[in-house]
Amino acid sequence: MKKLIIGTILVALLTGCAQSSATPTPTPTATAKRASASGASAQGYVTPVQSADLSFRSSGRVAQVLVKEGDSVQSGQPLVKLQDADLKAALAQAQADLAQLQAGARPEQIAASQANLDIAQHQLELAEADLSRLQNGTLAAQVASAQADAARAAADLKVAQDAYDFLTTGRGIANDEVSAHRILGYQEEIKRIQLAATRATFEAAQKRLTQVQASGGLDLQAMQAQVDIAKGRRDAAQAQLDLLKAGSTTEQIDGAKARVAQAQAALDEATLLAPFNGTLAELDIHPGELVVPGVRIASIADLSSWLVETDDLSEVDVVNVQTGADVSITVDALPGVTLKGKVTSVTPRSAVKRGDVTYTVEVAITDPDSRLKWGMTAFVDIQGK
Repeated sequence: MKKLIIGTILVALLTGCAQSSATPTPTPTATAKRASASGASAQGYVTPVQSADLSFRSSGRVAQVLVKEGDSVQSGQPLVKLQDADLKAALAQAQADLAQLQAGARPEQIAASQANLDIAQHQLELAEADLSRLQNGTLAAQVASAQADAARAAADLKVAQDAYDFLTTGRGIANDEVSAHRILGYQEEIKRIQLAATRATFEAAQKRLTQVQASGGLDLQAMQAQVDIAKGRRDAAQAQLDLLKAGSTTEQIDGAKARVAQAQAALDEATLLAPFNGTLAELDIHPGELVVPGVRIASIADLSSWLVETDDLSEVDVVNVQTGADVSITVDALPGVTLKGKVTSVTPRSAVKRGDVTYTVEVAITDPDSRLKWGMTAFVDIQGK
């Protein structure tokens, strides 16, 4: 009886071993990462459909911060203001200049300009009179006197030279040779002394004439310069009066309008505005701080609609992705939640990330969860063709 029982047990064990070595029956498994054999899966990040980084176009110091991080804002709403007193003053000046050009000259302005012209004309007449007196009066008399003295000295020199020459050539010497030598020596010395004195007088007269003429020339140049300056002032005053009477030109008014527009644009740029309806996702500025053009100080996003931007879709998988394909989305921060989406775009150009060739695919989340946040990690399973 015991042998029979033992045999039965051995048969059962052998039968069990034979069954366990056979191929097991398939059992259901978790959903595969890919939606289908020809689909694709990738990792990405949740991002708003519409977002923007905000910065100022010009430098300045912050006067007011009108919102706080997390606030909902409307398109065109002021967010941050810079100090703008100088900008407002520049705009007011530009507007005043334009208004004056458009209104034209007032009667009192024309009268003042005419008075300036009359003064400039009178100063020119005085300068011209001084020049005329110098040319025809004192200077002419001085030059004439010096010329007369030089002429008399030249005549005296000629007489003295002729007398000396007459004596020394022998024509003025007596026939007696002994007496001639005695007389010649005495008379020659006298004539020579007279000639030297006359020549010195002549040279002095010539020097004086040169000095009078030179100094007179300098005086004339200086006075002529005064006349030229007076003429320039008179002409400028006349031109100013003519402009006032003629009124502003189209070019002047257009230029003034352009300056007003530039001043207004500079003032507008001192206030940072919301570019669209959304939520202020980031704000990193405080009153009194100095801002630098182009440096981000805030970020705004429309948090009512989201998309996922993939980060690691390979070149092998991207060929199976088409715009409009259905997508299943899971988010690490929302376990057990699967969201739906559709492919909205596929970048035509690759990027190398961590040594791999990848493509970015944007997936619009069609049933967003209210708990989604900007930058959350997500996984997408894209249905194939």
